[in-house]
Amino acid sequence: MISKGMTLSLYNYNIVRVNDKGNIVNCTIIKMCKAHALIKLDGKTYKVPYSIMDEVVGHELLMPE
Repeated sequence: MISKGMTLSLYNYNIVRVNDKGNIVNCTIIKMCKAHALIKLDGKTYKVPYSIMDEVVGHELLMPE
């Protein structure tokens, strides 16, 4: 329950399809950098170059950790 004066922040993340040599997975982008994006997959964070991202396949609302 949220009482008066408290706020709840949600973050909107893009879900992208990554195609790495035929291995296709959907990942959540956590942060976009100049040469790569930080993605989260199975609870781990990875650096992924933009060249292997196919398309944005959805969006996700998350509470901050």
